[in-house]
Amino acid sequence: MKENIAFVIYSLNSGGAERVVSTLSNGLSNKFNVTIITLIDTDPFYELNENVNVISCGKTATTQGNFIGSLQANFKLYIGIKEICINQSIDIIIGFMTTTNILSILVAKKLKIPVIVSERIYPAFGKLNKFWRVMRRLTYPKADTLVVQTKPILDYFNAFMKIEQLKILANPISYALQEAKNNLQIPKENIILNVGRLTQQKGQEIVIKAFANLNPANWQLHLVGDGPKKEVYSTLIKKLGMEEKIVLAGRNNQISSYYLRAKIFVFPSRFEGFPNALTEAMYMGLPCISTDCPTGPSELIENGINGFLTSIDDTSMFAKKMEKLIYNTELIERMGINAAKSVLHLEETKVVKKWQKLIIETLQNS
Repeated sequence: MKENIAFVIYSLNSGGAERVVSTLSNGLSNKFNVTIITLIDTDPFYELNENVNVISCGKTATTQGNFIGSLQANFKLYIGIKEICINQSIDIIIGFMTTTNILSILVAKKLKIPVIVSERIYPAFGKLNKFWRVMRRLTYPKADTLVVQTKPILDYFNAFMKIEQLKILANPISYALQEAKNNLQIPKENIILNVGRLTQQKGQEIVIKAFANLNPANWQLHLVGDGPKKEVYSTLIKKLGMEEKIVLAGRNNQISSYYLRAKIFVFPSRFEGFPNALTEAMYMGLPCISTDCPTGPSELIENGINGFLTSIDDTSMFAKKMEKLIYNTELIERMGINAAKSVLHLEETKVVKKWQKLIIETLQNS
């Protein structure tokens, strides 16, 4: 008889954590009865298997105008998660992202079931208020396991959690992307690609300026994603006179065609947890130029072998690395081959097996 597992996440919109939950849910649905509990009701951005059950706590996020209002809203979410877990006879909860993790731990302790939580970003850069920081320190040690993606994140939590509670599991590359890589024949174009939300964290203005400074003939820069800085970047592109060469492509869930068309991938983030888009681009055979930001890129890119690492916010260095690749087809090809080989261990089936093992061990030990 299959065990009932529940992922708990804020929503199923586009985003790294949402992509990972969707990929893991699909991969684990052969072994377990999988439910995804979302705090708000959204249509899944990423494709889900028909046997994955999605249930939301509410239609929209509750406005949290003050501390008391915030407590009331989160208590309502706690009740909602608990009721869904009871109704679905959930055997183990798996939380994703900090505030959702905290609620998941509180529900699991109340229901006396095991709980795994997963941090998705380097916590030193997280925008948590004091209340949630205190709650994280109080609740995380009560989780059976905290999954992180990199050693620096593990070290951060090891300051107040036992080392045996901590486990590094990198994010999986989805089977859909693997299929696209093997089956789609799309000709390459002179495109430099970035994929990610248009935010201060992701630093896209660095590559916009670097590309404009370089202004290579017959090349375009495509930025795939949406976010709060879209209008700022649109204005910047017009100011630089690059409307014909820099494309704000918007959000797209058919990302594989972009990876297949592009020749170079750029990743100017100021911080990360584990960079999904970077691993996907490498897997699709793109040489990548990335900032050496905390955390993830330096664990994926061997500088000069399968990509380039640059300093954070260094427009000049980004332009130089772009130029080096643009005018060297042989280097693009060699680095792309090396990049693809270096992330094969992150294919969905391999990472899902590790999660499956962790879930089974947690259930057996509870």
